[in-house]
Amino acid sequence: MSTATAGQSVNAVPAAQGEAVWLNGALMDIKSPAEWSGDAFSLAEVAMERGRATGLHTDPSEETFYILDGELLFHIDGEQRGASAGDTIAIRRGVPHAFIATSALARFLVLNTPGTHDRFFRAAGYPATDRDFKSAPPPDLERTRAAVERFGVQLLGPAPFENVRLQSG
Repeated sequence: MSTATAGQSVNAVPAAQGEAVWLNGALMDIKSPAEWSGDAFSLAEVAMERGRATGLHTDPSEETFYILDGELLFHIDGEQRGASAGDTIAIRRGVPHAFIATSALARFLVLNTPGTHDRFFRAAGYPATDRDFKSAPPPDLERTRAAVERFGVQLLGPAPFENVRLQSG
């Protein structure tokens, strides 16, 4: 669990550590909570299995994705764009987007400025006591909707990936 507080001059989180949260089938490791930076940013490492997707939504912050492993397909403002290890995708606040893991496992960093998403992840998700995807709780749409309203995320519709072909293996 991350114990970073606003008074610390350094926030160091070892690999495979951080405050772990399950959010609708994705494992979020909060690496740097917004509180540490005075709400300037929040940083999380996310792991998603193939086929896990977000609904189409907008965020109240700028959102930058850096892909560590695997592949994601993004739907951004009506256009689709693939991203794989080493790629960066930055999305301005208020721009409609969604994404889906197209590889067996996708791992990526999500940087939000200002820092809002770690609080959203906690409110919409559940503390992860285990990092095994088989133990992830089922999606809780009521909990997600309550967090969406509280943190200014706007849900616009379902994931726009009906005809996407997922990688095998």
